[in-house]
Amino acid sequence: MSSRTALTPAPPQATGATWSAAHLGRLAQVDGYSLTLSQFPKPIRGKVFLKALLGLTGMEVSVTKLPARPAGAAIPFLHRHRAHEELYVFTGGRGQMLVDGSVIDVEEGSVVRVAPGGARTIRALPGEELEYLCIQARQDSMPDAEAADDGEPLEEKPAWP
Repeated sequence: MSSRTALTPAPPQATGATWSAAHLGRLAQVDGYSLTLSQFPKPIRGKVFLKALLGLTGMEVSVTKLPARPAGAAIPFLHRHRAHEELYVFTGGRGQMLVDGSVIDVEEGSVVRVAPGGARTIRALPGEELEYLCIQARQDSMPDAEAADDGEPLEEKPAWP
């Protein structure tokens, strides 16, 4: 299933031969963005997907902020993935994840991995904002040896302008 996305306002971007960059501003202010997805009837405020924005080819990353509300803001549905695992990195606030019926308390500094097939959703605690990054990649796509051994030092010294 493919979906069309649109992000407003468009963040400043730059690219080079081997890199791409965008400036979203402070992560606590990501709620200034609205994301339009073809499968939802109205724009989603406070969520930015980075795959298309940066030209990512091996992962999807999203930046999300659930606003503070008296009852707590929540993603109003469960979802799962067929082939992708997700890593949630909580960068601010307090909330909870519901994964396969288990409630996990989360706050700044919490990290949670969910395997494909795991039914999940997230909510902020009442009166709290909840900010997080979600990194999504195909499960088993990074062999153990590659993760630590892929980097190689160069002889060239950095030349900062």
